[in-house]
Amino acid sequence: MTRKTVIPVVVLLLFILLWVARIPLANHYYDKGMEYMEQEMYEEAGSYFARAVRLRGRLIDARFGHALSEAALGNHPRAVDLFTVITERDSIYAPAWFYRGVSQLAAGDYALAAEDFTRSLDLGYEPAISYTNRGKAFRELGETLRAMNDFSEAIGADPAYGPAWFERGALKATQEDFEGAVEDYNMAIRYEPDNPEAYRLRGASMASLENFIAAIEDYDRLIGMDAGYDGLYKQRGIFRRRINDFSGAVQDLDRALEYDPDDAEIYFHRGSALANMGDLDRAMEDFSVSLDLDAGNPRAWLNRGLVWLRRGEAAAAMRDLNESIALDDTNPQSFYLRGTARAMTGDYPGSVTDFSRTIAIDGDHAMAWFNRGISRGIMGLHEEALSDYNRSLELNPGNPGAYHQRAVSKINLNDMQGGCEDLRTAVEMGVAEAEPMLRMYCREGENIIVR
Repeated sequence: MTRKTVIPVVVLLLFILLWVARIPLANHYYDKGMEYMEQEMYEEAGSYFARAVRLRGRLIDARFGHALSEAALGNHPRAVDLFTVITERDSIYAPAWFYRGVSQLAAGDYALAAEDFTRSLDLGYEPAISYTNRGKAFRELGETLRAMNDFSEAIGADPAYGPAWFERGALKATQEDFEGAVEDYNMAIRYEPDNPEAYRLRGASMASLENFIAAIEDYDRLIGMDAGYDGLYKQRGIFRRRINDFSGAVQDLDRALEYDPDDAEIYFHRGSALANMGDLDRAMEDFSVSLDLDAGNPRAWLNRGLVWLRRGEAAAAMRDLNESIALDDTNPQSFYLRGTARAMTGDYPGSVTDFSRTIAIDGDHAMAWFNRGISRGIMGLHEEALSDYNRSLELNPGNPGAYHQRAVSKINLNDMQGGCEDLRTAVEMGVAEAEPMLRMYCREGENIIVR
């Protein structure tokens, strides 16, 4: 064999050796990629999977691993392209359809995601998981009924699959079926007891049902889990205020301010709790800070106005209540409190106007009827006052002051018998101020009239 012949033969032999060696080398790269995937080192994993594919293009598992690593890195458009190559080469490779759907979902291509999950289901791939993800796609497309059906199908396929219960519960909550949502969250927590989002959303649904004690229990669990959510102390403090645990609310809201000292809402809720505890000075400070941070909150103006009223400073209260009404003229309490402030300053016609506005918004506001009656009585309008007291007592027959004031108007209208009956009722209900009138107006000879 000549030297010229030997060189091509050697080259050919080297080529054959490399060609033969590519298979174990590709497998080696694939195994390295899997090692990095297990360590969540996705860039390195993707690099090795890509090498394996270059050496052995038909190694579909390496292509799949490469696509998964790109998806794990958040490179969903790239992942979709890689999954597409797999589905084009092997149309029954079900995981590629499923995970392409996952990337489509993450990229916001909900219609395409739904199509991929449908293909995944047609191939029988993980029915519970595929139905759940298709349901999520339908939900994002606004197809609520189809989403609900898919979540239910997922539960039917695997009753122990927690995410299906969770997603159906979340969907029910958006439809204000909070009881149904809580039932589903209960099941989600049963199968995934360490899912913090299930506790958070169950707590929110409990709060919507005004079961604040249960909501607080869920937030206790979240805080104990150190779940990393912002606003847990703030929300628990709000819930505690709703069950009149004002001291607990203040403690939680103090903690909340450590995390976010510029949150106007925290100052508002802490001020409300302090006001209910009778600490009016600190409440005033908190409402003022809240308004400095957010002057557009009508409730903060209203509540500070209430504190001014409780301090006996009616003029200051009216200024704040004017601001509250300018921002929101649909809250009956703002008009009611401003009417009270006007009465305190002797502006009885103005108070009647405000109490009337209160009643126009909320016809069952018993105290507005009662106080309008008082202002009208002071103005000498006893017929109108009598009508107001009657309505007030229909709404709240347990108000002793209404019997007392109605007696005054009845006596001014010369209905002595009716006035005396009301005075007797007021005295029996503990109104000491009614006793002198009872002695003055309700005697027959020396005996108090009792009918």
